[in-house]
Amino acid sequence: MIGTETTSHKNSAGFTLVEILVALVILSLVALGIAGLFSHAIKTNASGHDYALLATEARFALETLQALPFTDSRLAATTTQPHTIAPVNPGFTITYTIADYDIDSWQEASAGNWQTVAATDANLKRITMTVASTNQVLEGRRVFTVSSLKIPG
Repeated sequence: MIGTETTSHKNSAGFTLVEILVALVILSLVALGIAGLFSHAIKTNASGHDYALLATEARFALETLQALPFTDSRLAATTTQPHTIAPVNPGFTITYTIADYDIDSWQEASAGNWQTVAATDANLKRITMTVASTNQVLEGRRVFTVSSLKIPG
């Protein structure tokens, strides 16, 4: 026959509809798994950012207290309720306690003989600060506690 050409299925190029559908199913399953990883990465990154801000708040507040004179009223020994400081960034609470000590020598200090005394007799203050995140969106409890010593002068 002239003008008619027959093609064989063995020589045809391209994909069948079934092959394309199977490839799309496999691709969607892989994409679904990767989407879960992106979600987890976003939460982890946000939590890490919150921890970094938490440490920055603690450092800033502690440096603020260390810059105060030894006899400042904000460094008065805590008796019942801890003192509070306003945070730089919203979403955090900062509380701290002060204990006054009279240490005569480093040998006495290293032996653990720390006796609390009246503020007039103190030559050492221990500042214990707790910074907590109030971010309710992120999972887990983020609290940072740090202690520092302050001497007169």
